Amino acid sequence: MEIPQEYLRFLDELCCSRSLRWLGFGTRELANFLLPASCAVCGRADFRLCPECRSEIQRQLSLPPLPDNQHLYVELPALGLQLPVTSCGTYGKALARGLLAYKNKQRYFLGAVFAPYLAAALNAGCIPQRRNLPTLVVPVPSSLKAMAQRGYSPVMTMLEHGQARGLLSAALQCRSLLHYRLGSALGGAQKTKSGSDRRGGQTHFVAERASTIGQPVILVDDVLTTGSTLRHAAMACHEAGYDVTCAVVLALTKPPNTGPEQ
Repeated sequence: MEIPQEYLRFLDELCCSRSLRWLGFGTRELANFLLPASCAVCGRADFRLCPECRSEIQRQLSLPPLPDNQHLYVELPALGLQLPVTSCGTYGKALARGLLAYKNKQRYFLGAVFAPYLAAALNAGCIPQRRNLPTLVVPVPSSLKAMAQRGYSPVMTMLEHGQARGLLSAALQCRSLLHYRLGSALGGAQKTKSGSDRRGGQTHFVAERASTIGQPVILVDDVLTTGSTLRHAAMACHEAGYDVTCAVVLALTKPPNTGPEQ
């Protein structure tokens, strides 16, 4: 049944009316009174994420085509290969504070803010396959200790936001096929370890066996520091029969000796 044009016009006028905007403002103010909120980035009252911080985070993140300085490679010495990595932004300022709030302060809603940028980079990195195999989007898992503290996986949550909003290409399928080895799962966070400790030692992950040898995989993580985590994840996927085509991260840390942040 076709909706009368008069009814549609009435809805348009209602949505644009000043009274409805005042109602929305009043509802927000009442919610702030009953459940006080503060900006996840700057702490400003009455906003979960204030307009200024939202704009700054969006300014720091990029949509494809990504700048040259956000493309790099992680060495895979055991395979004699390099893993291409793309990053949506550089870790620092509002983006860094937002990511820390998202991961460590239960500001779960920020996953929806980051999701479109991660999804766009994944879509751009998806290579068409001759055998019509879907490309598996594989999040780097959190340790059991981190999961117990947070109650959710930051990377998987961003991917779920992207899926729910239809942002991911139909050629991509999210699959949690990477798991920590038992000894590594209970260990400390990567950021607490030295660079040599991160690079050395046994592979931290195991991957479920590939049902089709050579199934393409894109690895996803939140922050790239030394590249050790992606290196271990790529090796685990390779040993399980997958073809890791590239990796995508939300943010990368600047290499040492690049000078102060501008």
